[in-house]
Amino acid sequence: MRKRRLSIILTVMTAILILYAVFYTHLAGITSWVGVTGSETKSIIVILKSSNVRSDFWQAVKGGVDAAAKELSVETVVQSPLVETDADTQITLLDEAIKRKPHAIVVAPINDYRMVDKLEQVRKAGIKLVLIDNPIPLDPPPVSVANDHLKAGRLAGATAISMTGGHPKVAIISDNVDANASNARKSGIEQALLAYPDGVYGTYYTLDAKQRAYLIAKSLLGGGQPPFNTFITLTESATLGVAQAIEEAGMAGEMKLIGFESSIDEIQLLESGVLGATLVQRPFNLGYLALKTALREINGGDVETTTLIDSTVVNRMNMYSAENQKLLFPFSEK
Repeated sequence: MRKRRLSIILTVMTAILILYAVFYTHLAGITSWVGVTGSETKSIIVILKSSNVRSDFWQAVKGGVDAAAKELSVETVVQSPLVETDADTQITLLDEAIKRKPHAIVVAPINDYRMVDKLEQVRKAGIKLVLIDNPIPLDPPPVSVANDHLKAGRLAGATAISMTGGHPKVAIISDNVDANASNARKSGIEQALLAYPDGVYGTYYTLDAKQRAYLIAKSLLGGGQPPFNTFITLTESATLGVAQAIEEAGMAGEMKLIGFESSIDEIQLLESGVLGATLVQRPFNLGYLALKTALREINGGDVETTTLIDSTVVNRMNMYSAENQKLLFPFSEK
């Protein structure tokens, strides 16, 4: 009995020692990652807007980050809130990232009044900073890699002109009045429609909620023939909500719908003809170039303050081309 008890004790002690060794090795790896041991490996923390696997856009951005990290042999950690509007969690992630003292932080900042101060803290900590797709006003301006939202807006406006035979009357459905990317898209649309006195019927805000977009569109479509002929929706949630209202009103094809982004749901709307066209961004390129820019900044190389990426107009006629298939399914670029 005593020998059996001793054998059990020795087994338990051995297991504890193994667990301790694993934990110590993991801890040492983290310490090395953050540079405390003087390792030459460059460390970059990437904080995106959403980790939701249903968010095709942010999953593609992450795919670009992962591809660049593998190519450049850079140690990266990618973190995100689950919900794209969860500024509290993103700010907590930034606080934790600053404490870990990586060589650089790449962040796609959520619109929030606290974000300017938090990003300034990154700089004051001596950490290189690169922004993705949301130009938060800092002094001096931060290094950023972004979609050219102004140009994309002009393309959306030009598409409305073409789709309506030169008679655009557009209802713009945006998310928030202070959303930088959407405001740039809206400005581009207005520039494209400047020569048309009734080109912009009005702008409506959904607070980035699909249901609110649906209710706004349903109200605008109710009561006979609406005094406009085109919706331009500046976000995925707005596109999906407006598309639902158009389908229910039996106006698919008659009421033009131009959107942004390229989720699976939007691709299906393109195929069905409810969505006439969408401005497709290059999220994979965003992540890939943002990480390469961060590494160049760490190494003291010349870095452009802003790197802009173009969008492409995709419609039912050209969506099956080889080039546009790569845009609609960006992981094929990996």
